Amino acid sequence: MALRLSKGFLTITQAGAIAASFFSATVHSANLIDVYQQAKESDPIYYAGFHQHQASIEIYQQAKAVLLPNIKLSYNRTDTTQDIVSSDNAVFNSGKTSFPTTALNLSITQSIYSFSNWAYFKQAKEEVKRVAAELEEVNQSLIFRVAEAYFSVLGEQDNFVAIAAEASALEKHFELVSNQRSSGLARMTDFLDAQARFLQAQARKVEIANDLQDAIQALREMTGVLPDSLIALGNELQLVKPDPYVADNWLELAAEQNPLVLAKRSAVAVSLQEVRRQRGGHYPTLDLTMTQNNQETEGSLFGGGSEVDTRTMMFTLTVPIYAGGAVVSKVRETLNLQYKAQDELEQTLRANARETRAAFNGVVGSISKVRALKKSLEAYELAVDAKRTSYQSGLESGVSVLDAERDLFIARSDFSSARYGYLLNILSLKRAAGTLSLVDLEDVNTYLQGDAVPTDVQDIFSQIEELSF
Repeated sequence: MALRLSKGFLTITQAGAIAASFFSATVHSANLIDVYQQAKESDPIYYAGFHQHQASIEIYQQAKAVLLPNIKLSYNRTDTTQDIVSSDNAVFNSGKTSFPTTALNLSITQSIYSFSNWAYFKQAKEEVKRVAAELEEVNQSLIFRVAEAYFSVLGEQDNFVAIAAEASALEKHFELVSNQRSSGLARMTDFLDAQARFLQAQARKVEIANDLQDAIQALREMTGVLPDSLIALGNELQLVKPDPYVADNWLELAAEQNPLVLAKRSAVAVSLQEVRRQRGGHYPTLDLTMTQNNQETEGSLFGGGSEVDTRTMMFTLTVPIYAGGAVVSKVRETLNLQYKAQDELEQTLRANARETRAAFNGVVGSISKVRALKKSLEAYELAVDAKRTSYQSGLESGVSVLDAERDLFIARSDFSSARYGYLLNILSLKRAAGTLSLVDLEDVNTYLQGDAVPTDVQDIFSQIEELSF
């Protein structure tokens, strides 16, 4: 008894339609921009970088404060009790008195010259540039991570639809072969082959379902909550070459604008100022201190009270002579840290150049890949139709048709993955160049014209838990 595809048999295409129908109903659908906005409000990685930036920019205020006047106001009151025990003064040779003394002191200290303080101030300005670049990297990273997580869910969903369809078709085929074997119409090898194919498909189904669940949870990790569904990629995808279409132009742009490169450049400048700051330990400092003091005494042991106003102005010149070699040691330490920062900058430049070129080649290659896989998919579709017709004529076996159906769904999965890869490569190239922005995500979002993909797949997982082998 031959395997039938048109009567009494569930084809992989039909099974795929049934599996895909699970993903069609939804209450609320979110696109890339919706998920990005939610992630920007909830992503811990983004907010950790943001608060690090806010904390680091305070260094500038702290360095600036060292150059500004330091003003202090103090007030004290002293209650004095005195008892004359002995005295050569014939008039005041005995007695006891109590009186208060109050003092109000205002002091202003201003650094007139300190090489280290000015180096610290310049260092703080470079530090602000560094953390600003790091914050920009956090922003661009969030955009890319959202797109990556979003398309990961869609890709795993495509894989699950394909494997669910294949498993359904193989299960039906296995049941038919089992019945044929019971009737003596099928060989043991055919039975074992059908059983092995079915069990392998079920195992892959479990694995892909777990991957789908993990992809969904990775998205939740950024957003904190999940929408009911995600909008899938539409059928139309415009394949656009990078502009400019020259890798070296992108490399130059990346070397100038990539936030990680900019952060490392600022780190080198910070380390240079730290060297100058430590060298300042060899140089003299000059400070000005002005005070005004008002002291009022309401009495004394030998007479009446008094009120005295005192004004002082003092210049303090400090010349370092010897500090046990500490200054020289700190200079050597910071010089090596400066060399380290320069090495890290060079490494970042090289890594960024490699990543930029890889992203550029990825965009160019994915365009060709998508086009090739599209033609391959069309060829597989024609091959499946031809084998179905041959099967009806008895020229092809059911196993041959199932193999063709499986290859068709693999081709569809590869084609889908290539399209996601193209979009991610575009974002990756712009991120490497340091130009990735919300506008780029909005451009990608325009291609989301497909069906809604639910993020709650508990029904599928419960089906998997009920599988018996």
